[in-house]
Amino acid sequence: MPEGVFVAIVGPSGAGKDTLLKAAAEALSHRPDIIFVRRVITRTSDGVSEDHDTLTPQAFEAARTAGLFCLSWRAHGLLYGLPHSALDAVRRGDAVVANVSRTVLVDAVQTFGRLAVVEITADPEALVERIAARGRESEEDARERVARSVTLRVPPTACNYVQINNSGPMEIARERLVRSLVSMSL
Repeated sequence: MPEGVFVAIVGPSGAGKDTLLKAAAEALSHRPDIIFVRRVITRTSDGVSEDHDTLTPQAFEAARTAGLFCLSWRAHGLLYGLPHSALDAVRRGDAVVANVSRTVLVDAVQTFGRLAVVEITADPEALVERIAARGRESEEDARERVARSVTLRVPPTACNYVQINNSGPMEIARERLVRSLVSMSL
């Protein structure tokens, strides 16, 4: 049976993870072996940020209790989950890509077995500008969020780690992400 891989996309808020994931998914739409996971979040979809499925916190907890998620976590006052189809795809031998919290990488190894990590970063000022531009937080709140950013600890069992700085033109970071995902899917 082929060996699949879970590719955890991680990085601070405002690094442009969702933008890069959307662009990479479009560029790799011809690759059925590279699957981009649609997350479940306890935030209403706004049509601007990541396209996701929405559940109320109560419905999310009921779904988690029922075992509908292969991986779930809490961050920034919200609940996030990945559907079991992600685990099924890794078991089939696919490369499965999802934006996850840096705090769940150990859980991801335990869940998926084979883990690769792509860290998307950006300069602190770019992070603050992007977070504030969303309109959900003030510039002061954005600065506080950037200042309390979690340090990345890549599990020693990760099969691959790539860092991509997304401070410059998005096209450059997108191409690096696409190349990385293709090489991780082999």
